[in-house]
Amino acid sequence: MAVISLMTDFGAQDEYVGVMKGVILAAAPEVRIVDLCHRIAPQDVAQGAFMIAAAFRYFPTQTLHVLVVDPGVGGKRRILYAEAENHRFLCPDNGLLTMVAQSTGLNRIRQVDNRALFAPRVSRTFHGRDVFAPVAAFLAQGGNPDQLGEKTAPEGIERLADWVPQIGADGRITGRIVAADRFGNLITNISGALLADLLRGTLQLRLQVDIGQQLTTHLHDAYEEVLPGAVLAIIGSRETLEIAINQGRACDRFEVGPGWPVTVQRG
Repeated sequence: MAVISLMTDFGAQDEYVGVMKGVILAAAPEVRIVDLCHRIAPQDVAQGAFMIAAAFRYFPTQTLHVLVVDPGVGGKRRILYAEAENHRFLCPDNGLLTMVAQSTGLNRIRQVDNRALFAPRVSRTFHGRDVFAPVAAFLAQGGNPDQLGEKTAPEGIERLADWVPQIGADGRITGRIVAADRFGNLITNISGALLADLLRGTLQLRLQVDIGQQLTTHLHDAYEEVLPGAVLAIIGSRETLEIAINQGRACDRFEVGPGWPVTVQRG
């Protein structure tokens, strides 16, 4: 049974997600649809790119991941189909596949421009319903990706700029906050492996973290290692550095959010 995961910035207020599912199920009633997330911040391509890279490997192989975070809808941006590690992706060509491409590479990339697979009428503002959903149903029913459109080289797809952590000559790591999760934790793009290099193979040394305010701490293994209301640094489930507050919200305490720079050095 085919599996489709959906990730969008549509939220839950409007009919958009439900209508997308309806279009898919009308054409492919046997498909299983999983809601990965519909609360990506509006137009936040970077948040979507990091989320899908963190999540896709936990799905069955051959899952089709449909990603609709699409600030360029109706414009000149392309729509892409791509494969990576026996998973399939359908999304705008706006950087959403940056982190997947960086971690594992992409293959069998196609530009999706076969209008025979789209809805008879395509809205300028709702390609999720009129393009992504019918194409997803086609693929879920065993449709050949070669019918989607022309081949595209991996180097030709859009990539997010300035979202790869950098190590300076002074040994400092500069990265960014990727997202603030529901608990208010500040998730960064600085990996635990990069921190281990900074700390010379041990994660027990102290860190200085600058997120607009300077913190001196070491990496903790659990929230309960600090008192309620205290700040801590921890390697989260994405295997990246997170700044958190035990039973509190770091994003509110520090008044920062996605895109904010983060600098880390040995304390």
